[in-house]
Amino acid sequence: MTKLKDPIEIYRDSLAGAPERVEAQPPVIERAEVWPYPDLKRLWVRVQISPFAAFPSLALTVASPDGAVACSMFMVEIRDAYQSVTLHLRREPAPGAPYRLEIELLRDDAILDTRAVDFELVFREPDQKAPAGE
Repeated sequence: MTKLKDPIEIYRDSLAGAPERVEAQPPVIERAEVWPYPDLKRLWVRVQISPFAAFPSLALTVASPDGAVACSMFMVEIRDAYQSVTLHLRREPAPGAPYRLEIELLRDDAILDTRAVDFELVFREPDQKAPAGE
């Protein structure tokens, strides 16, 4: 009779033979876009970062025209280089006013990269003119 290998041992052997993940350089923010929804109370935010070996975190903060925080999101140990999220403004929107999205890419409490995207709170279709930040 053939003796079967323990599945745990098969798993351990496969991990031992896997190459170590190494980054040539820390990840950076490659692209960021902000698209206000038609109601101007929500924002579609897309962020693309360079490839990474260890999972970074992403902090998104939107400042209103008076500099106050209109909304924010913290994404812990993201798994994909492309992030697409909807942010909900916590304050009454100011149509046509200038807003600012600040992005921080972090890992182990160290800031790897930052990006600021200035945009006007105006709806436009995503296939129209390129948004602020590109």
